[in-house]
Amino acid sequence: MTKDTEDHKQEQEMRDAKVPTLETAEELTAYIDGLVKRQHDYGTCVYAMSMAATAAFNYVAHKLGVTGFQASCADMDILRRTRSIEGPFMILDGEKALYPQYDLEGKVREWLEGDDFKAWISEQAKKKLADANGASPSVVAHWRRFVQ
Repeated sequence: MTKDTEDHKQEQEMRDAKVPTLETAEELTAYIDGLVKRQHDYGTCVYAMSMAATAAFNYVAHKLGVTGFQASCADMDILRRTRSIEGPFMILDGEKALYPQYDLEGKVREWLEGDDFKAWISEQAKKKLADANGASPSVVAHWRRFVQ
């Protein structure tokens, strides 16, 4: 087996691994230390990070006794913080595109045409237009459409 094949196998195993819900801070620390101390390559370090974060998330959720709704809000807030997202955003599950009852295109359209998003994008476009120095004419025209 070549090193590339071994690395791919390790990466795939980590991707598919279930992350435990740990009962104590000591167990959590040991789990994270175990992930960090193992040898990693470009791909496996990604899964070590996500597995450590998931284990910490599960630990805190368990200790605080949060509801599923609270956990889903925390999930979105983690994405907002780690991706530095300033405005509204949504997540799509591509698997749902396989089933007509989910109507992903309609959901995206509904989100983009909703009053909350329209108000936010209009306000942001106004700010951009006020300081449009050097912006491409096509970008300025695009911003103006949101303001109208």
